[in-house]
Amino acid sequence: MSLPYSEFPVCIGAAGASTPPAETNQYVPTTQVAVNYNTTHRPKRKLGSTIASDDQFGFGGALTADISMDCLLQTGLTSGFDFLADANQDNYVVIKIGSGQFNKCYATDVSVNIEPFAPVSLSAKFVSLDPPTGVQISGDTNPYGGNEIPLSGDDLVYGHTVIINDSANILNNVQSNISFNRKYSRTPIYQLGSINADTMLLDGVEEELSVSSTGLESLIGLSGEKLVNNLVFYLCGVGIGTAQAVTPDLINFPAGARVLTESYNVAGGDTVSTQATIKQVKL
Repeated sequence: MSLPYSEFPVCIGAAGASTPPAETNQYVPTTQVAVNYNTTHRPKRKLGSTIASDDQFGFGGALTADISMDCLLQTGLTSGFDFLADANQDNYVVIKIGSGQFNKCYATDVSVNIEPFAPVSLSAKFVSLDPPTGVQISGDTNPYGGNEIPLSGDDLVYGHTVIINDSANILNNVQSNISFNRKYSRTPIYQLGSINADTMLLDGVEEELSVSSTGLESLIGLSGEKLVNNLVFYLCGVGIGTAQAVTPDLINFPAGARVLTESYNVAGGDTVSTQATIKQVKL
């Protein structure tokens, strides 16, 4: 029997909470989700012995599940993005996909794409140290607690509703595309007598912002160009101010971040197209 997508709502719990996420306020408007289970295996090849047909592999590590999802941002549906806050970046969340509950999920990668007059999309990747095993894939036949999911095109965050505070005066007047990426470096921690990792240490956080536009303020030198003030993008819905941004301070490059790459090109019958990348190391 096939399982319809309508039975696979995605909910993300509060950072550090081991309880299942609440469907009615931690629902994430997801357009796609993928789960990959990974074993650490190797063939059992030994000198003077053939491989036994019923014992071909050895396993030298814990089972993990990689989760990736693409979602939209909407005013009023923000509780599921608790993991994006700087204060929560070293903590885990519980993710519920359909009726499957994935425990101890740590974010490894977050990216945001902003284009004019298109919904802002957010992609996130997680690794689950405690995924469900030995059960069938099953959906939730009563999603969102049996209520209608309050999705509204008027409340979505669009490229033309994003508010930019360029105190650093680093951007050109016309931006055609903005891509943000945050990478988390983590190390799993194992305890004696335990097969699975108990937790993950946060080793580093790096962010970069790639801006496509029609010009550059100035060409960089040997050490790039250091921002002397803040560059902040507020992901807001229609008619919403910066104080009600969906993910406050997600895209925030303070003074000290640097423009480290620049490029430009032009073709016959077209205008100059430029690209600049700003990077910062947060941890």
